[in-house]
Amino acid sequence: MDIEQKKKHILFADDDPVTRRLFGSKLASAGFEILYAKDGNEVVDMAKRFQPDLVVTDIDMPNKDGIEAAYILKGDIETNHIHIIFLTNSDLSVETEKAMKELVGAEYMSKSIDLTEFIERVKKTFVTPE
Repeated sequence: MDIEQKKKHILFADDDPVTRRLFGSKLASAGFEILYAKDGNEVVDMAKRFQPDLVVTDIDMPNKDGIEAAYILKGDIETNHIHIIFLTNSDLSVETEKAMKELVGAEYMSKSIDLTEFIERVKKTFVTPE
């Protein structure tokens, strides 16, 4: 897979600036163009405006949480094609994780994930099944 053919744009959302910098810099060094949001309202607004290829969002954020933002994006014809990954410290039950996958097609990753594994999983988002 060659992401250099067309740089993929990722909207990274977290209310913690340190988390935004840590994960955002790792994504940028892997060749992605990064946009940042600090709450669910910004996720919705920026996704509609910039049409990123992927949204990586925290769940627990002020204003709208990541789940509410994902429902809005998936319910809007302009943004329902955007892939979503939840990156959170929340300990989700297997049932909750399954429901998120079924309802909004989102993956879930823990913020404690190894950054190399995080990048590999993000890259897999852009691989089209043959």
